[in-house]
This record gives sequence, C-alpha cells and structure tokens, in this order.
Amino acid sequence: MKNFIGLNIKYLCENNFLSQDEFGAKFGLKKSVIGTYVRGISYPKVEVMQKICSEYNLTLDVFINEDLYLKHKGYTSDNVVTRVNEPQTPIHEAEKEALLKTIAAQQETIAAMKITIDTLLDK
Repeated sequence: MKNFIGLNIKYLCENNFLSQDEFGAKFGLKKSVIGTYVRGISYPKVEVMQKICSEYNLTLDVFINEDLYLKHKGYTSDNVVTRVNEPQTPIHEAEKEALLKTIAAQQETIAAMKITIDTLLDK
C-alpha cells in the first residue's frame, strides 16, 4: 500500500525552512536517516511519527495517507493524480509565474546591491 510519509517529511522540511539535518535534530535523528525516509527506503518508527505529528499538529492518518503539499494547496484525491514515487513536485502554471516574478525581482535587488557595494568600495 502506498503512503506519503517520505513526501510529507520533505514537505515539512521545505515548508518550515528546515534542512533534513535540522528536521532530524528535532526528533533525535541523523540527516542520513531522514534521507532514507524521504527517499522511501525506510520508514520512521511509530513513536517517531507520533512526535512528528504532535510537533506539526497532524493526525497519523493524515501524515501517512494524505499528501500535505496538495492538501495545503487545496487539492483533494478527487481532483489530482498522486505524487507518490514522482521525482519532482509538480508546479502549476500560476505558481510557476509567481516564482519567475520573484526570481526576477530578486535579481534586480542583487544588481542594485552590487552597484551600491561597488560605489561604497570606490569611496
């Protein structure tokens, strides 16, 4: 039976701006162990899943059987194809456009900062 444990751990790391090392430290686990969970090579013990669920206010059922990324985006199993065993998270067109705008704005900011730094160094 398929589950979403690995995808959900990956989502929780990304959504909370945590590296796998930082995520693992919260639960007394090493980065390499978290990596095996994310890749679906192994699964956490029930006690670990309970701690994760408690930390992120989830039920075990949701953590195991639902895709938190899609749930967060408002999708249900009725209107989306499962992401289990897919190598990358799908990005919808509106999200893609928003990300491209964010990248462009960040590039402009970086360029302006470089000019400021060059100006300050020339003084």
